[in-house]
Formats: sequence, C-alpha cells, structure tokens
Amino acid sequence: MGPAGAWTALACLATVVWANSETGQRQAPKYTQATIVNLASGRAGELAPNTLAAIYGEELSATVRAREPGDLLAGYLPYVLPGTGVTVKVSGLLAGVEYASPEVIVFVVPADLLPGPAVVQVTKNALNGPAVKVQLSAAAPALMPYEADWVLAKHGSDSSWVSGERPLQAGEEVVVYATGLGATSPPQANRKVANEEAALEVGVVVVLDGVELGPGRVSYAGVTLGMAGVYEVRFEVPKGIGADPEVRLRGGEKVSQEGMRLRVEESAAQPEAA
Repeated sequence: MGPAGAWTALACLATVVWANSETGQRQAPKYTQATIVNLASGRAGELAPNTLAAIYGEELSATVRAREPGDLLAGYLPYVLPGTGVTVKVSGLLAGVEYASPEVIVFVVPADLLPGPAVVQVTKNALNGPAVKVQLSAAAPALMPYEADWVLAKHGSDSSWVSGERPLQAGEEVVVYATGLGATSPPQANRKVANEEAALEVGVVVVLDGVELGPGRVSYAGVTLGMAGVYEVRFEVPKGIGADPEVRLRGGEKVSQEGMRLRVEESAAQPEAA
C-alpha cells in the first residue's frame, strides 16, 4: 500500500473488509481492557486525551463503515457512523468514531478529558458492552506507521511522502506523524477536527538512533490540520546521520514505541570511524 493509502486508512486499519454479520440474535459488544489500545503502537495502557485508539473484540458492529468527508458535522467527527448504530463513551463523553467493523472500532479519546482513571464503553443499537476501566496519561506518544517498522512521514519541502524510492536527505526538514502527544495551546475540543495550528503545551523530544536532537531543530510539534487525534512533528534531519535511523518521541516520562525507522539516505560525507 502506498503512503497515501496508509494515511487515508489510518495505518491500514480502515482498509480491512469484513463480511456483514447477521446471526439472527442480537449480541452485546465484547472486549476487554487488554484489547483497548493506542492505534499507532497497538499497545494497551498507552492512552491520553486526544489519542487515536482502537477497540478490538467481537460483535462490535453489524456493518463495516469508515468515516467519509461528508460525515463531518460542522467540523466535528460523528459520534456514530451512519448505519452502524455504534457509539463509544469515555467517562460518559461520546467519542468521535473513525471506523467500525465487527472486530475493530477506531475512535478518538475525547480531548477535553483530564489524565487519570477513565471508563470506556461501547454501545451497539442500545446493547451495552462492558464498562472497562483504563488509565489516561498526560501523554502517550506513538508514531504512526507507514508499513512494517517505517514511520509515516513527509518531505517538508513539498509535502511528498517519504518512501524507499524517495528517502530523506541529511539536512532537510521532515514531518513525522504521531498520536497521543498531549495537550496543546489553544486546547482541542472533543471531536473537533483541527482547523488551526496548536502547539504542544509541553514540547516533545526527538531521538534519532538514541541521540536527542539539539535545540532549535524542531520547528513545530502540534496538531495536524484537518484531523483529530493526529499530531505532526517537524524537524531537521541532522547532517552526518546514518542511514535509516530509529526515531522515537519523548513526551514527559513517556516514549514512543521502539523499532520505528525513518527512511534517510546515507550521507556521502559520513564522519570517519575512529
């Protein structure tokens, strides 16, 4: 799948096609704390306000539906996708839903919640799933994958996708995409699609191959326009960096998943080995 496909599908999840289920008997949604995960990392227990999340389970929806542009309501994500009858509440607040199928729901943790204990509950056509307790952190950074262990990224100069055919060059600006980076100024509203830049209240640290980028290399870290629950971090790829470095983001005490790499062409002017 190309980068544009990965972006549209939110890391490929929305391209999964499941057969409609008609069992003749209405079943309540089934899921557990362990199957409520950060969408980007796929790990449970890594949620924060304004984080793209996924619920895996059974009987979550009778139909398959991904959010379409026309589903936006005055700039807000729908809390129920047409034809699904599925809602997700987090501590009583209706969350924006991006995708629903019998096995997975993609939603955005309400941005106006505070860090601390929360309760997630799925309702399908008036049938309630279990009320599951989760913990929200101030930040739960996770890099959006393009494919396998490669991070979703764009060239800063022309917004084209970074790929094996067109890797980054040392010294150029890159934009990487993430979720779970935390509160912004101005703050985000629940289900609201970002229509203006809003930087993180607490900055993020970029780490390449275990080395933190120096001050001034990150030009922006905040929300992505036209999206909810998605952040972008723009920074300069340092000269002398090795090919395809591991990239991690640190927000507060939390660090994004390991093993994610950034496609960078090896510099012709590498420092000589000692």
